[in-house]
Amino acid sequence: MKLIVLIVLIGAAVARDEYFFAQLRDSEFGKTIIQTLQVQLLQEHPADTVVHLLKQMKDDLLNEQRAEDEDVQGALQSCQTASQAAAEVITVAKERKATAEERLPLLQQEQNDKKQQLLDKQGEEQRNLDRVSVLQEARNVQRGEYEQRRDELVGLISALQEAKQILSQGITALKKTSFAELKSHHQNFLKYYPHKKGFHTMVNMLLEVLQDEGTQENAAQKVVKIIDTLVDSIFQVQKEEMKADDGRELDFQTQKERLLLANRRLAGSIADLNARYEVLGQKILEVRNDVGTQDAVINNKQTEKGDWDQTCNDTEKAHRQQTDARNVQLEIIVECIDIFETRFDMETKSYIQRLRF
Repeated sequence: MKLIVLIVLIGAAVARDEYFFAQLRDSEFGKTIIQTLQVQLLQEHPADTVVHLLKQMKDDLLNEQRAEDEDVQGALQSCQTASQAAAEVITVAKERKATAEERLPLLQQEQNDKKQQLLDKQGEEQRNLDRVSVLQEARNVQRGEYEQRRDELVGLISALQEAKQILSQGITALKKTSFAELKSHHQNFLKYYPHKKGFHTMVNMLLEVLQDEGTQENAAQKVVKIIDTLVDSIFQVQKEEMKADDGRELDFQTQKERLLLANRRLAGSIADLNARYEVLGQKILEVRNDVGTQDAVINNKQTEKGDWDQTCNDTEKAHRQQTDARNVQLEIIVECIDIFETRFDMETKSYIQRLRF
């Protein structure tokens, strides 16, 4: 009974070994093992020699695995370090971007405030200029009225002095022609100063007095004195008018200078505000550019990190696949060693030699 069991076990082992070697034909490494075994068996090398060769192959695979493990570990360390470095740059860039984005509305609000202050100052400056224009226009009207009155007064003085000259020539021998000249002179004066009614009335009365023959010479002397008095009065009026106009000019120049001085001060404030506005605009541009720059850094580094992470994953996956393949090869070698060390016989040898693919 025990013999039967032993035979069955041996038969089962032989069948299993033959199945094992037959399966090796399905892989390139398995074919290489079969070819190696066939060469060794063809050269009639003993099982110990084959086992030694297989163990050497096993050691070579283990050494390859260790070397690859070290290389892969170094490669993974490098790509992980690079990925971490990219992640740190991304973190810093995000912080800088957030800081810049926080600053941007504050700078924009400050710039808007400066713009409003600038508009207020410019509006005040324009209002001062408008007031200067109004003052200038009013002064022009005053000056025109003054010059018109001055010309009228000068005309009156000239007329009176001409009348005096006519009368003075005729006092000693007053003639009818003198009256005619006075009347003609008066008519000419009326053309230029038709609105001086009081003056014209006075002249008419004086002419009527002068036409009285009994009193002509005395009346002429009296009229001359009256004319002198009138001329002096007109000169006084002229001085008063000039003084009043000088006062108006001084008041105008004072108000104008006060407004222009205010505008000169405003010009300094406007220049400062405008410069500050431009500086803020430049800062806003720089902050926006910084936001754009940090966005670009984040996008580039995210892409770079993704590439490094993918490299790590690919390296790990390839190493895992290579390790799995090498483990399968080691299992094959270990199984072959076990066969040649424990149950290799002529039947197994014959089966191996007969294998084809």
